[in-house]
Amino acid sequence: MSGDSTRNRVRHQVVDHLERLQREGMWGLSVPAPRQEREPTVPPVDQAPESAVPDDVLPLASNTPPPPADRSLQPLEAEAHACVACRLHETRTKVVFGVGNPSARLMFIGEGPGRDEDLKGEPFVGRAGQLLTRIINAMGYEREDVYIANAVKCRPPQNRDPQADEVAACRHFLMGQVALIEPEIIVLLGRSAIGTVLDLHAPLSRLRGSFREWKGAQVMCTYHPAYLLRNASAKGMVWEDMKLVRDALAATAAD
Repeated sequence: MSGDSTRNRVRHQVVDHLERLQREGMWGLSVPAPRQEREPTVPPVDQAPESAVPDDVLPLASNTPPPPADRSLQPLEAEAHACVACRLHETRTKVVFGVGNPSARLMFIGEGPGRDEDLKGEPFVGRAGQLLTRIINAMGYEREDVYIANAVKCRPPQNRDPQADEVAACRHFLMGQVALIEPEIIVLLGRSAIGTVLDLHAPLSRLRGSFREWKGAQVMCTYHPAYLLRNASAKGMVWEDMKLVRDALAATAAD
């Protein structure tokens, strides 16, 4: 017989004895109420300890990283192709957004598209672009390795300099490209590009030859390739600037 059964039998005998004494006139006695056996408490399912829940049904941790943001240039380019924010859209043939590696370590920014670029929809494809390509090759890169863009995405008539309101209307496209590409080094080609990015308007002879830091990138100012076609004596200065860029990229690649 189990211990619980023995205790229950003795309890009932004691109760019967006390009830008999009461009936015989023995007052002052109280008969204890029968003890109720409590059912074991079972926690609700939604309060069960985590250890009781299979691992494969545990909720995701709250610090699970979200999916990566879209870093594509395509939405920005589509917006540029539809842009009518300034007068340049009235005379353009094609929007010249940019070309090259969207994850490039090196980015070139010029002033604005010329006639050849306007017809093809690609920056730096005319005579000045061919010279830029030779400079890029001399640095040890291909055009596909770098990213090339302009301060404005539509050709100014007669290849004039972009005007201030045109640059302002287009600036967010360039800033978006820089933010998405995140280049280590940016080369600014010519006065309009330097003014757009750095808001500097000093003579280029004083701005070139050293790096400036801007938005986490090192920036080199130098002459536009179109200027070199008219002033061959400046080629040596541009090449000195490009050697600084080349060496800086080589140094960071070695780290």
